[in-house]
Amino acid sequence: METVTITLDGVEVSGYSGMTILDLARESGVDIPTLCHDRYLAPTGACRLCIVEDESSEALLASCVAPIRPGMVINTQSPRVMERRRLLVQLMLASHPDSCLVCDKGNQCQLRKLGAEMGIGLVELQKIPRLAAIQEVNPFIERDLSRCILCAKCIRADQELVVEGAIDYVGRGFATKPATLNDMPLENSECTFCGTCVAHCPTGALMEKEKSYRGTATKTVDTVCPFCGCGCILHLEVKDNQIVRVKPGESPVNHGTLCVRGCYGYDFIQSPERLTSPLIKVDGEFQKAPWEEAISRVAAEFKRLKQEHGADSLAVLGSSKCTNEENYLLQRLARVALGTNNIDNGSRLYSATSRVGLGQSIGFPGTTNSFEELEKSEVIMVIGANPVVSAPAVGYGIKRAAKYNGAKLLLVDVRPTKLNPFAHIWLKPKVGTDVVLLNGLARVIIEERLFDEEFVTRETDNFDELSDSLKPYTLERVEKVTGIPRQDVQRAARTFAQAEWASIVYGNGITQYVNGVDSVMALANLAMLTGNIERRGGGIFALQRENNAQGACDMGSLPDFLPGYQSLDDARARSDFERRWGSSLPGNAGLSALEMIEQAEAGKLKGMFIVGENPASSFPRPSLVRKALASLEFLVVADMFLTETARLADVVLPSASFAEKEGTVTNFEGRTQSVRKAIEPIGECLPDWKIILQLSKEMEQPMPYSSPQEVRNEIEELLPFYQRPASADLEKEDLDWAELESDSVRTRRLYKGPFPSGFGRLSPAEYTPPADISGDGYPLTLLSGSILPHFGSGTRSLRASRLKEFSPHSWVEVSQDDAKHLGLGDGDPVKVVSPVGESTTTVRVTGSLPSGLLFMPISFPDSPVNELFDIKLDPRSKAPFLKSCTVRVERIKP
Repeated sequence: METVTITLDGVEVSGYSGMTILDLARESGVDIPTLCHDRYLAPTGACRLCIVEDESSEALLASCVAPIRPGMVINTQSPRVMERRRLLVQLMLASHPDSCLVCDKGNQCQLRKLGAEMGIGLVELQKIPRLAAIQEVNPFIERDLSRCILCAKCIRADQELVVEGAIDYVGRGFATKPATLNDMPLENSECTFCGTCVAHCPTGALMEKEKSYRGTATKTVDTVCPFCGCGCILHLEVKDNQIVRVKPGESPVNHGTLCVRGCYGYDFIQSPERLTSPLIKVDGEFQKAPWEEAISRVAAEFKRLKQEHGADSLAVLGSSKCTNEENYLLQRLARVALGTNNIDNGSRLYSATSRVGLGQSIGFPGTTNSFEELEKSEVIMVIGANPVVSAPAVGYGIKRAAKYNGAKLLLVDVRPTKLNPFAHIWLKPKVGTDVVLLNGLARVIIEERLFDEEFVTRETDNFDELSDSLKPYTLERVEKVTGIPRQDVQRAARTFAQAEWASIVYGNGITQYVNGVDSVMALANLAMLTGNIERRGGGIFALQRENNAQGACDMGSLPDFLPGYQSLDDARARSDFERRWGSSLPGNAGLSALEMIEQAEAGKLKGMFIVGENPASSFPRPSLVRKALASLEFLVVADMFLTETARLADVVLPSASFAEKEGTVTNFEGRTQSVRKAIEPIGECLPDWKIILQLSKEMEQPMPYSSPQEVRNEIEELLPFYQRPASADLEKEDLDWAELESDSVRTRRLYKGPFPSGFGRLSPAEYTPPADISGDGYPLTLLSGSILPHFGSGTRSLRASRLKEFSPHSWVEVSQDDAKHLGLGDGDPVKVVSPVGESTTTVRVTGSLPSGLLFMPISFPDSPVNELFDIKLDPRSKAPFLKSCTVRVERIKP
């Protein structure tokens, strides 16, 4: 790039062609005030406060939009500049209400701050009153446009970062204002209540409406969002040991944005339902107990069961919400103190399929590239995922790539989503037929020789076997099975293969089907055939539901792998851990999560320790799960709340929330980030790592750690891909444990080269047709999934007051045709019945679903959609099928 030298406040400074004066000034440490500028938004020069004087031309320039030119002599503090800035602030204050003392923005108001810095007191200009507050019924955002300065930050954040298009300018002159279409309330618009506009607003025009706690923060802490697998950074503002508010933190993942869960879902921390002391069940009733008694009781019972029934009569279910350090300690507790490999975590429900499918094909069980590279893709295929809901930061990135970077979006989904307006091609396969579609795409790519021959020859094997396996998947068969016209299949295959950089994003809509493993391998085949494993703008992006699903598995909270996916059959790996831990380790693979439930029901499993998971709600057939857990001789649960699972326990241990502990988590792309303590634990709550250490010590297997940092040091020593360069500082930078080309993280990769083992394996993927029982009284197909205001089984989001107020109960979406046929209307109470269970809810009629298809959210235990699914496990991944089933709908008569 061409170097450009200018004189800035009397000093020669150099920048690059294309930089603005403001960019160069900030890089040089020169402060220029702004109200409309933001590093994540395109500059517009709306507020004009950043004006500077070019002494070579005597022009006043808005520095945020004026590019640097050779020979410029810029003065940022000249008398002309200071006079104009002062006048601009006075004009803004003339249209601003005199309500600073009662405005909740307080000292964070940037306009007030600038006025104070310029010494502006009483404004002598004529006051021009602006619009008053707008009435809203949502619990998240309130608008008072009398305080609006028309900086357009809210509009640009909405359109450039979130790419929602919910607000824009309406009116002219003094009537100009940011508003929704037809000036309707936010809750009736396209607004998703992500809070991004509120975070970027420089005044009190946009504010949080219902706050869990009011006041001016006395300290701030950056940490990682506790919800989905994106790993967004939260900027927590704290006062009086309470979270006052949350804003987007600096991160390459969330780019100055959050979603409604991240911004307003932290209320659960102060929920009155929080457990504050250990509980021991006596005669069927819980009684408070001191920690010493509770831990002693747990250790004594586990030792008794181990002695009477053997180590494999015990099991541990860890959490994809706990930190890396906690999961590492938990699997060590299971293998050393209890002596069993019966250790698993909650991600078994949705990510085990990826571990098997990607592990067998590319050799690494997770995402191959960084999120930053996704936005650089020329083509993005989204299949089996609705990232706008399940992983909003990824959804924003996909929309930005499509709208602003020209990426072509191939959307594969039977239901319309908010990605549809951005789709280049929308393919709507019949439920459960993804493997057929993917094999059809691969066959077109091979037959038309659109594959990357050099990459396939040099980096993969098994091409001939794959090619032979694809012969049955003719375009005619693909169209017949999936319902997608053959010309659309051809067009999608050509679009994907002809792109230089192409990415694949997938989620639970792939992994929770009967063909899940084969579908994942088929996706890997597409990426390898087109050479999009190694390329920077391509790759496979396996979305994770929880914030540490990737890390929990990396840490060895799995029944068949030691930490770092080192096999139990690897004698050398086992020897390394045995030597480090000073104990022999069991060699046989343990029970997976659902197998634990089956063995408990059979009476073979006697005791369980469940940490941060709620299987009595999140697993299939919750009624059977509860029955199995109740049959255990001894059940211990560590959680923040008395969940459906905790109510069955003999001992309940109160856990600290994400804001009350330290550690690290690893997001879906392999980026490891720090969880930082913002407040002291409520009551007698303890972080899970302390609970595990106390229990291990009581079981006469003490662990030599006194802090998460000491655990982290051991992780980095024993797990090759968690090792970092000496110069890396986890407190200052996030790491994604990539190939290290020097003493810093250069590439966004989890391993050296395209494949850890040296070659990728092109694997034939077979299609297993779903059992057709629609003629047996179950004519409809139900899809289950996430919704934006809630998360997982709802343990936390239903205890976040604002999220619950906005979305208090479950529903089932029914198409207009089916509603008419069944005589149903909005709000009608119904019973949804499957071959194995039933659930009651209310009807929501929609025009977006095709006939014969229903949708029901997973986050409401009072209307358990998982009750409709049988406990059937994929033999390879040991994961249940939780995405679709056949049902009928029955009206509940009043």
